Amino acid sequence: MSTAEKTKPTGGGIWPASFAIGIAVLLVGLIVNPLVITPLGGAIALLAGAAWVRGNHRTERSQHALPARVPEHETDEPRFPRSRLLERATLGLGGLVALGVALPAAGFAVLPSFLGRRQRPVDLGPIDAFREGDFVVATFLADPKAGEVSRRAAYVRNNGLVGNLPSFTIMSSRCTHVGCPTQPNGPLFLQQRKAERTNGGEVGLVPAVPSGFGCPCHGSQFDNEGNRTAGPAPRALDRYRFSIRNGRVWLGSLYSVSRVEGTGAQARIHSFALKGDGEPATGPEAWLYPIDPPS
Repeated sequence: MSTAEKTKPTGGGIWPASFAIGIAVLLVGLIVNPLVITPLGGAIALLAGAAWVRGNHRTERSQHALPARVPEHETDEPRFPRSRLLERATLGLGGLVALGVALPAAGFAVLPSFLGRRQRPVDLGPIDAFREGDFVVATFLADPKAGEVSRRAAYVRNNGLVGNLPSFTIMSSRCTHVGCPTQPNGPLFLQQRKAERTNGGEVGLVPAVPSGFGCPCHGSQFDNEGNRTAGPAPRALDRYRFSIRNGRVWLGSLYSVSRVEGTGAQARIHSFALKGDGEPATGPEAWLYPIDPPS
């Protein structure tokens, strides 16, 4: 009895390896850059998987091709070869494992960007509590329900009026390197501390005369406009949006700053959506970080 000559699959090892590479790139992309690298890895895995399955079909057809004179029921070839079953089972199992790993990772990486809560507005007190041209270190509760563990500090300077509107510089005290609290490089007049009672709890206001701000953790330094002047911090100090309501200063959400040109009310601020600790706001390296949740 004549049997068909078995053919060796062409490039059989290329597509499984490419599929594995695509899955690896996809998983790495979830950590490094979900918007750019993850779709690339998914595309590689999808194309390689499709080519893998298609190649298997071609191989099976060539393996089962018989001379016309030999009836199909007289051949010794199995209708469903074990290799076909194992390859499809491996492909399906690999896809399920990749899906099981990718979905939770994607959820943790991407969903906070769409479900994040905005920061609660904070009443810092009346405009008169901030003397024009001077810095005040304001401490406040970011979340009154959490209590003192949510206390934060901001550097507040009343820049005077721009037209008929008050202008304030309000910077976060957190270093943009790893989030350590910075300190004014100058005297703090603790004996002149004022306490403002607001609906969000007590706000402490301490006058200061800084010649910049410094981080005690790793040595980053910032000038009076928040520009980085030394150390490992990747950008300027973050700033708070603010509003004036009935003669009182209200803090809004944080945003990031790459640099500030000029001073006070005349400063030109290069602003960005809030970045994470250690994350640059500009340059090619800024693309290497995942999506940040909104503030």
